Amino acid sequence: MSAITIHDEECRIIKGYERYCISESGQIYRIVPTNSKEKEKLEKGAIYLSKNKLHYREVKGKLRQAFCSLTNNEGKLCNIAVAPLVAKAFDLIPAEFNGEKHGVEFIDGNLRNIHYSNLKVVEKKYGNSKLSASDVKKIKRLIKLNIPLKHIGETFGVSEMQINRIKTGENWGTGKRKIKAPKAPFPIEDAKIRKYVAIFNKEPAPPEIRKPFTIKRNEEDPTDNLIIGILKGYKLTLRHKNITRARLNIEKLNNYFF
Repeated sequence: MSAITIHDEECRIIKGYERYCISESGQIYRIVPTNSKEKEKLEKGAIYLSKNKLHYREVKGKLRQAFCSLTNNEGKLCNIAVAPLVAKAFDLIPAEFNGEKHGVEFIDGNLRNIHYSNLKVVEKKYGNSKLSASDVKKIKRLIKLNIPLKHIGETFGVSEMQINRIKTGENWGTGKRKIKAPKAPFPIEDAKIRKYVAIFNKEPAPPEIRKPFTIKRNEEDPTDNLIIGILKGYKLTLRHKNITRARLNIEKLNNYFF
């Protein structure tokens, strides 16, 4: 038996948890008896023995998807997400599905709507990243082709700095940078300022010239902002896409150096 009908819904056996079946809308029923009394109950015409409770919890005020406690085929009790069970039972999972790289999303955004028609399998995105694993593969190919990092960032909707971090291996890498981390041109005690100044383009300048950091904007392209400053024998420049962040960074730099 691989499919039965319960409360007008098709239910399918859960692989790895064969004593249960799961419905189109994510309801889970135990159908395999564990004692003679339960066996007798089924012989009298009962379709299922019990209905498992779905558990929802909130983390920092945000609702998490449903979980359920099930005993697997080896007799081990497991706390498992329900949406992936529905997706697998109703054939939404592609052959190349990888639990570490793929996840299940809710089409209407409602985590309580676990019906298979509301689920889709997607590549996982980590943290606040806008990029998926396949996006990063494409980006790495473009980097090898020497496509400008700014252009790649605009194509994928992320900053040039994010693309540079992928290039160096700092993000989406093995944890070891393939390219040595840039160094600030002169000693800076503040670690955040030092790390930021390190990514600026550097040109030699007369040591006696000092000019606070300012922004030069391209009127034809509002996202093309050039941060410029001169101090300690260097003209420092950096293109920055976000004008608001650029102004905040300039304020920090000028407060520190001037």
